[in-house]
Amino acid sequence: MVLVDDDAENCRALGELLNAEGFEVFSFPSGEGAWSVIAGGELRPDAVVADIRMPNLDGVGLLRRIKASFATLPVILVSAFPDEAVWAEALHAGAHDVFPKPIQGPALVRALLSI
Repeated sequence: MVLVDDDAENCRALGELLNAEGFEVFSFPSGEGAWSVIAGGELRPDAVVADIRMPNLDGVGLLRRIKASFATLPVILVSAFPDEAVWAEALHAGAHDVFPKPIQGPALVRALLSI
């Protein structure tokens, strides 16, 4: 699984949670970094969990790139900002789900296991 969040502490904490639940997590601090390894074939993740608001390539932009090239790769987006228009845009663009921060670990794990 690829985890993308520009907030180092959030990325570390969520990565630890997912590792403890048995997921192999590859963390990235930017959408560009994650996209580079996915598009380049260096990683073939089972899923992507990405923050919506990040500099440069945000979560929705990353989602759109992934869906254009890897239509079946599930993407879950997370956000600390309850912007319903952005969340609706993300779901319309093909997000598997959108979770608010702070992340409710059990709910995210259930969503990932259902993929």
